Amino acid sequence: MNAEEYLKERVEDQIRWFNDKSGWSQRWFKQLRAVEIVLGCAIAFLVGYADAYPTVKVAAGVMGVAVAAIGGLLSLYRFQENSVEYRVTAESLKREKFLFLTQAPPFNGEDRFQVLVVRIENILGAENAKWGEATALKSSGSPRSPSVSTQSPSSNA
Repeated sequence: MNAEEYLKERVEDQIRWFNDKSGWSQRWFKQLRAVEIVLGCAIAFLVGYADAYPTVKVAAGVMGVAVAAIGGLLSLYRFQENSVEYRVTAESLKREKFLFLTQAPPFNGEDRFQVLVVRIENILGAENAKWGEATALKSSGSPRSPSVSTQSPSSNA
């Protein structure tokens, strides 16, 4: 495999995957957080009418359950944290790619392609290690869970 193929088939592919996952996680975080805020405000408003309208108590209760469920989902799936971690990884890969393309250090020697491969694979390996740890912690039911995804970042499915 030459440098052009590696950049296209491995680096660009991974940059796209991490960009997509970062955006997806950020959208889910913002949407769920917005619903949580609106429901919380609606509960505060509706409580003032609870004595006059008995069904308002039920509606406020349902909204309270929804707020708690959303908070749990945000905690479990860590959308905000994943968004940031995936963005950092994508930007790290882009940085390495551009340093390589411009032949800036550490990519200014004769072995620059090998240096690129090692550095890119180290970034991806670290991300895979985080994913593996998160998967193990999630399946064991541990309350502290690092970056969680539905698939390995380098699997690119």
